[in-house]
Amino acid sequence: MNVKKYVDSLPVTNKHTIAITGATSGIGKALFYHLINKDVDIILLVRNLNKGNALKNEFPNKKIDVIEYDQSSFKKIEKACDELANKYPKLDTIVLDAGNLGEKAPTEDGYPGTIGVNYFGVRHFIDYISPKLKGNVRFVIQGSIVGGLKPKKNASLLDIHLKMFDQYNLSKIYLEAYFYKLFTEKHYANIEYVLTEPGISGTNIIRNMNGFIRFNGKWFLKLFFHSPKKASLTLLTGVSDIAKNGDYIVPRGLFTMGGYPKIKEFPSKRRREYLFEKEKSPN
Repeated sequence: MNVKKYVDSLPVTNKHTIAITGATSGIGKALFYHLINKDVDIILLVRNLNKGNALKNEFPNKKIDVIEYDQSSFKKIEKACDELANKYPKLDTIVLDAGNLGEKAPTEDGYPGTIGVNYFGVRHFIDYISPKLKGNVRFVIQGSIVGGLKPKKNASLLDIHLKMFDQYNLSKIYLEAYFYKLFTEKHYANIEYVLTEPGISGTNIIRNMNGFIRFNGKWFLKLFFHSPKKASLTLLTGVSDIAKNGDYIVPRGLFTMGGYPKIKEFPSKRRREYLFEKEKSPN
């Protein structure tokens, strides 16, 4: 099977209006191109309006909207959520793909850069918009292969001096644990949660790193791991009719590093409810 055949085989009939964060590059952009030939309306939640509008203009006959969105600022997240909820009362799916690696500056709200975007930004989006959603909605949350790592002892979500990869790993460990918390606590009967992982792929997530690492990392990832087109298939499966509430979707290859998607039970070792007992705010 090739990627096109897989995409064509996936039914997306119950998810008519789909919002995507991180859709102007990498895996999110690949998901956008997969969805554009499905019978859906797409809302792009983007930091860069020029890039978002450029994508929209590629398909003038499709129903595509662009909303400004910055996951590093709670205030901007809330503004985008208000616009999204007001304009689309029948929203079906929200794909949370935006993230970063190597952001050195703390976020506007005082969190370490990568942790603030990858974990607290996603969490604030979900917590803020959920009570505003009127119909049946599914969140498709992008996790990571590093979500299975053991948290570093005494590593803090608030430590702005935490090393780059430690920040990234901790953000994804907490995000995956938060997915399980949302799914099991069931605060909203109208909301479903699906967690996906893309495996390892060549994307621009390393955009904040130095030029040498960006250049060499880009080609290394392209040569040895699967493409964003294939990596985005777990997200597409999460959007599709075959996924259901609580699904955990990963590549089926060795150590889930690559391959076509498979749906499995979320591993017990990743649930980590204990993490939230010690979570604090920077304020």
